[in-house]
Order: sequence, then C-alpha cells, then structure tokens
Amino acid sequence: MGMADTLLQNGPQYYEGIGFHCQQAVEKYLKALLVASSLPAPFTHDLTKLLAPLQQNGIVQFTQQNLADAVVLNEFAVDLRYETDDAPSFTSADLVAMADRFRTKLRPLAQAFLI
Repeated sequence: MGMADTLLQNGPQYYEGIGFHCQQAVEKYLKALLVASSLPAPFTHDLTKLLAPLQQNGIVQFTQQNLADAVVLNEFAVDLRYETDDAPSFTSADLVAMADRFRTKLRPLAQAFLI
C-alpha cells in the first residue's frame, strides 16, 4: 500500500503500477487472514477466490462493494498485467481507495501475520 500511496501522490499517471500494487496488497492481506484462520492460502492471484473461504467460514463478511472492488483489482494481477489502449474505467485514486477498503477491513484481523 505504501508503494501505491507514493505513486498516487507523485505520479497518478502510473495507473498500471498503482493498480498492480493495490492488487498485491489486497492479495497479501487476504492470504495473511487465511493463514491466521488456519485455512489454506491457495496459489492464486484471484482475489475473489481468496475471499470466498473467509466469507464462507464466517470469518469476515464482504460487502457487494468489496466484491466489486475485488473484480476490478483482479485486472491488475500478475498474470493479467498487460497494458492496453483501453481508457481506464477508474482513476488511480479509485484503485487506492478500493485497496484501502480491504486494508481497513482485513489488517486488524491479520495483524499478527503482517510484518
């Protein structure tokens, strides 16, 4: 999140990089919470697949907004990270806000595993 925040403050035009760092931060928060909850942390970058077991096991309830944010941030996952000529649907600040909503929800629950 630090990299995403720094890029947003100093170069919001680095949309792809900001999106990548936001996706990675959320992925790490989700995986930390899975491990903290003694659930498997699968080898995937798909945020929707990572948050599903947390919700199914009643560990955290995700809102429709969280689910929509996960879908958007998935566009920046490692295996999908290729620039296109398409105009972005969200601003760099929107991407950071999406990741920050996850940070606010997940960080306190996974704090012991975040170093």
